[in-house]
Amino acid sequence: MDEDLYKIGAVARRTGISPECLRAWERRYGLEPAERAGKTRFYSASQVERLTSVKALLEQGHPISQLIQLSDDELGRRLRPPPSRAATRRRRTGLVGGQLILANREARRDSEAVDAGMEVVAEWPTTAELKADQGALPELDCVVVYVPTLDPQDLEEIQQICPDASLVVAFRYATAADLAACRQAGRAILRWPAEWQTLVRRVTATTSVATGASRRYSDGELMHIAMMATQAGCDCPRHLVELIGEINDYESHARRCGNDNGTVDEDHRLVVGHLGAARGRLEESLHALVEKHGLLAAAN
Repeated sequence: MDEDLYKIGAVARRTGISPECLRAWERRYGLEPAERAGKTRFYSASQVERLTSVKALLEQGHPISQLIQLSDDELGRRLRPPPSRAATRRRRTGLVGGQLILANREARRDSEAVDAGMEVVAEWPTTAELKADQGALPELDCVVVYVPTLDPQDLEEIQQICPDASLVVAFRYATAADLAACRQAGRAILRWPAEWQTLVRRVTATTSVATGASRRYSDGELMHIAMMATQAGCDCPRHLVELIGEINDYESHARRCGNDNGTVDEDHRLVVGHLGAARGRLEESLHALVEKHGLLAAAN
């Protein structure tokens, strides 16, 4: 027998994929062994290498139904870690106020100022024009707004227009009380006029206050997956459902805890955003198991 061929048990030990799973993939996706001798399956070294890559991607949350169709090169590309987002994507920023728009025009003459972590993707001469575009705004990481005098109440209204973006406020005048209120609320403020690079640093230092990723699975679907998980011969789907349920419950609490006159404050929106990101990763892992074992096949 060719030394480069492996029985299904040896493949399972090398890849971490059970023989039962390999047979199921053969039935569902046509993953044929390289050779057969009666009922004994033999897999080639290249197949073992490919299956090792598939297993690694499954653990990252990719569904087998997609992976099985990919070439070896595509599997390798997916396994390579993506470049750092901070190194490849500048913060998408909207400017509100004529003073900021003019300052941006001036800064564009200096390529270093323009490329220093911030990309201006939209401009509005006034807050009224920003509000008029509400509902059709571009994707924004941050909004920088110029105000002649600092008014915490006005800032709350602006934040409600762009609830998923962080807010930086450039102001010319402010009372001591308003300055203290903004600092206590954690507002990113900047006395204007200022160097453009100072504004860029303030923008890049802010954190987007995402409202949380939408759910992949409804409560009913999660219950169905948990009930059907015994068919998988593995408790992982049930445990993942429990973790996702805990995140969903705590997200509801965080929204209520941070609710202030109908809006969620900045700190709690940040918490909700992180909860949504964590849920998304767990849902990707759960999705791989749902696809593998058909746990939602009879849900609808």
